[in-house]
Amino acid sequence: MNMHAAEQVTRAPEGVAQYVGTFTSPIDLPAWGNVVVGLATVAASTERALWLRYNWLLDGGAG
Repeated sequence: MNMHAAEQVTRAPEGVAQYVGTFTSPIDLPAWGNVVVGLATVAASTERALWLRYNWLLDGGAG
């Protein structure tokens, strides 16, 4: 979920704002920036899901 979507969800009065407060994005990206971040997120999560390989750092072994 990108930061602007989180901002919109928490601003809805009947949403989660009454329980956790509102979120204001610290960065104001243009529309093309949001698209790039979204595509990068989809590509990274797809790559991670398709490899399904154990990695000690990514799978919680570092702590």
